[in-house]
Amino acid sequence: GPIQYHCNFFTNGDNSDTSYSIIPKWEVSSNIKVDTKTGILQSGCLEGARLKPVQLDSEAWIKMVQMNEEIVVKGEVAGNDRISDFAGGGKGKKRILTKETMEKRIKQWEKFKAFLVREVGPPTVTGEKIVERDFCNEKKQTFDIVIDGANVGYYNRNFAYAPRHVDYNQIDWVVEHFRRRGKSVLLFLHERHFGKNMMPHWAHKIVKRWEDVRILYRTPFGSNDDWFWMHAALWCGRGTMVLSNDLMRDHHFQMCAHRKFLRWKERHQVHFDFGGWAENKREVILKYPDVYSRRIQRVGHDGLVIPLPKKGDENRFLDGFHEAGENTREEETYICIKLNKNELDNEKLNDAISK
Repeated sequence: GPIQYHCNFFTNGDNSDTSYSIIPKWEVSSNIKVDTKTGILQSGCLEGARLKPVQLDSEAWIKMVQMNEEIVVKGEVAGNDRISDFAGGGKGKKRILTKETMEKRIKQWEKFKAFLVREVGPPTVTGEKIVERDFCNEKKQTFDIVIDGANVGYYNRNFAYAPRHVDYNQIDWVVEHFRRRGKSVLLFLHERHFGKNMMPHWAHKIVKRWEDVRILYRTPFGSNDDWFWMHAALWCGRGTMVLSNDLMRDHHFQMCAHRKFLRWKERHQVHFDFGGWAENKREVILKYPDVYSRRIQRVGHDGLVIPLPKKGDENRFLDGFHEAGENTREEETYICIKLNKNELDNEKLNDAISK
């Protein structure tokens, strides 16, 4: 991620973009802006180069699946010494897990995985590698969007005298937004949201419609619905996105490999908002991941790009260490490092001679 300090060696006092030849072999440009729609660097020694999306490799993907399942069936990830007494997300202290509780949870989890096999097919991750599913002889589907129903339903509901239940209409607006565009969705909502003392009468027809088209999974009592929608997204593979504004702090701190989790989150989380009213419903506004990753990465044969801190990184990295100072920029900027052309030509010549 972004380096967590500014160095006078790289920056001017006025924060202007500058280039240096700090070592004859290298050219360095600082405070370089990027076109956030394309990922193309706007100036400096790597001007015109395009930043790339940095995906999880297969090994990291498998580790994510394993850690999520360990949290469910064992209560924690083995070897994680950062486990808290609290569940996170304002859920209060964790329940004491009895043998009976764990047995019940494991049965519910196995039922859920059987549902995924029935609806989606075998997992994308099997054994020690990512495998491609063959849909030629199977009437299966993979889901384009997994929806965190509670997060959508409680969005902007924190006001005086707000009802206790989720806004079923808000959830339905999101569901229909995707379905009208030909996207397959899987909606997760906890069982408590369907109780007779929780769900209003007018919402029954909405829920029935979800059930009729088989897009709803009710997560059971005694379990965190986050476990289910995250596992479904991982099960379906790289092409599946998660719709949620959740910061996912509880998952971040429960997992050992938090860098892997943050990289997955960066590439697979879709944020949402609601706009104006039209035809008795509100506009659904979506924010997909950028076309590139804001991370240290190699560019071409001879370039390296390092993101600088900017305001807002506190919520992005969730590490509790970086805090934006008064002089921290709001826009996205980078340090670019490139091997000088003469040095690159010399390297190619030396390689040719050695061969």
